[in-house]
Amino acid sequence: MILQIDAGNSRIKWRVLDGTAAVFQGNQPTASVLAGEPLRLPAVAGLRLAQLSSVAGDTVVANLSRQLREQYRIDLHVAKVSAQVGAVSCGYSVPEKLGVDRWMAVLAVFQKTGRASVVVDAGSAVTIDLITEDGVHHGGYIVPGIKLLQQSLWKGTDQVKVDQLACTNTLGPGVSTDEAVTRGCTLMLVALIERLASEHSADLIITGGDALLLKPQLATQVDYYADLVLDGLSVEGVSYGLGAD
Repeated sequence: MILQIDAGNSRIKWRVLDGTAAVFQGNQPTASVLAGEPLRLPAVAGLRLAQLSSVAGDTVVANLSRQLREQYRIDLHVAKVSAQVGAVSCGYSVPEKLGVDRWMAVLAVFQKTGRASVVVDAGSAVTIDLITEDGVHHGGYIVPGIKLLQQSLWKGTDQVKVDQLACTNTLGPGVSTDEAVTRGCTLMLVALIERLASEHSADLIITGGDALLLKPQLATQVDYYADLVLDGLSVEGVSYGLGAD
């Protein structure tokens, strides 16, 4: 059994693999583990390996490492970005500066398709990475996600206040402040994604917590994968270090 963990800015996702099949999976707020709560795992017998992709900071890594060592007597293997994995080369001149979640998603997509791709991870931040059919990563873009865009309006203005960002079935002009903010923030991201998709002869792939909010609004053909970051942890050749408590 292998435990795989994706620690993002807002949420931590995990799954337990038996071979290639996920037999358990779950998620919880990153803030809970940051505050010292354990990962909410079921009783799992025969757990032999734990793999982590984390952009959540050293405290989260240390807390997870401590829990796994105490509860399962196993070390936590923390994924790292490297210059090359198989046919895929990192586009950053200093690979360690690339977010490991982006690297895992790129590796997973190339393993699945072997094609040129525009890879969108729609979470707290939206990251967009470009990869050629030869496995060359050309870097990408990072912009605020939908909720961060909303929060910037909340904090930076006096009267543009929206209690909760709702899903939208249309990107037409809003006839209330809630609609105007929801549709405007969504349209900004849709326009960016569609422009990049139109400029590159590549497959469009989307993942992340807000992926299913954005996907219906995209005029371009797009493939959705729920767990690209976790899938990247299974790619042969990924570099790992040991987590420390």
